[in-house]
Amino acid sequence: MPHLPVAFAAMKKRVKSSAGGELGDVIEDMDNGLAKIWSVIEEAGEADNTIFIFTSDNGPWLNAPQRMYDDGHTQPYHVGAAGIFRGSKALSYEGGHRVPFIVYWKGHTLNNEVLLKPVSNVDVLPTLAEWTKSKLPANALDGQSISGYLTIKNYNHPHRPIYYHNTVLEGVKDGDWKLRITKRTTREHYNRSYLTYRVIRLKGLILLMTPGITKRKNIYYNYLKSFPKTNKALT
Repeated sequence: MPHLPVAFAAMKKRVKSSAGGELGDVIEDMDNGLAKIWSVIEEAGEADNTIFIFTSDNGPWLNAPQRMYDDGHTQPYHVGAAGIFRGSKALSYEGGHRVPFIVYWKGHTLNNEVLLKPVSNVDVLPTLAEWTKSKLPANALDGQSISGYLTIKNYNHPHRPIYYHNTVLEGVKDGDWKLRITKRTTREHYNRSYLTYRVIRLKGLILLMTPGITKRKNIYYNYLKSFPKTNKALT
């Protein structure tokens, strides 16, 4: 985030550009804008009655088509970066799906906590339904409530498998393991527990940066013996 083109979104009234160039300008402007919105909510006395969620729908658009650069202003760095993760927007590697997820509900969400459990944006609806005591639709939902992860210290209930759908089903993640199968690649198993956790703390907020595999190394053959053969979700 944010979406291209960012060159035209950066506020021209800036006295000084950010260290991140036009991409950094837009992110700082967005951050300042959210702060102003929250100030208005507090002034209206609605902070206790507001659930704040900040997230994104996909990873950086590293594979953006040439037409996005034909405006003469868009630069390669404007799409952002996936850090250690392989892949980009529209790919089922971690770089395509792993995004920030910040949740704050005054007096309810945990303070200064970093969650290491993998969750999905499709969990937002059932979570909000539980918090607001709203009735869910009768049809089956892919997500599940993650209220426990956000409000209970050391909550350790396992999350159901998370599926990666990219026009067709391409992957499933269950615990520390992820299986990815596409028409263009062979079967790939990854153990996500071998990575160092990336921890970022914000006062009063929950920042979710769950662990994941970089995909730059296929560890299937090295760790095949440790793969949980009883886990049918990944076979």
